[in-house]
Amino acid sequence: MWSWRGVWDGAWYPCLSRGAVGRVEGPQRRSRRSPTPGRRPGAAVEAGADPLHPEPTRRDSLVPLDVSQTGPHRGRLSAQDARRRLEHARSSRVAQVQALLEGGQSADGHLMSAQAEAGRRVLEEIEAAFARLDDGSYGTCLSCSAVVPAERLEILPYTRYCVACQNRLAT
Repeated sequence: MWSWRGVWDGAWYPCLSRGAVGRVEGPQRRSRRSPTPGRRPGAAVEAGADPLHPEPTRRDSLVPLDVSQTGPHRGRLSAQDARRRLEHARSSRVAQVQALLEGGQSADGHLMSAQAEAGRRVLEEIEAAFARLDDGSYGTCLSCSAVVPAERLEILPYTRYCVACQNRLAT
């Protein structure tokens, strides 16, 4: 998160901050005040006492990695995450189709029915993705059997193809 921090000469510089402590970007000047109360300037800094250079993180304090991001399944979404994304996509498409159908006949009735039909096709693709999730083939390209990148599945959770195969089919 970007914030503004001042240095002793009164100028303000943008910096990336983590909480209350951030690194000042731009011209750096040493403050005339002692950086830590009770510590005189120029005194030796103990390990971890300097907020800009914290003590290295101990291995036992690290958060364990998600198993889906390591080993042979690296780069795949977990089944729970995929199911959650698919349910969200389905509920938003159902609401969209219902809103289009409840809109009634207007001057753009043909356009609204075309949009409703496109929404129904996407709902069919979402249901097919749920079936692939149940049979274990979710996240695998139906054309080349390669793993579909997790980034693509996060954006388009009901996709059936990797980017290369999708481009090949679109042309």
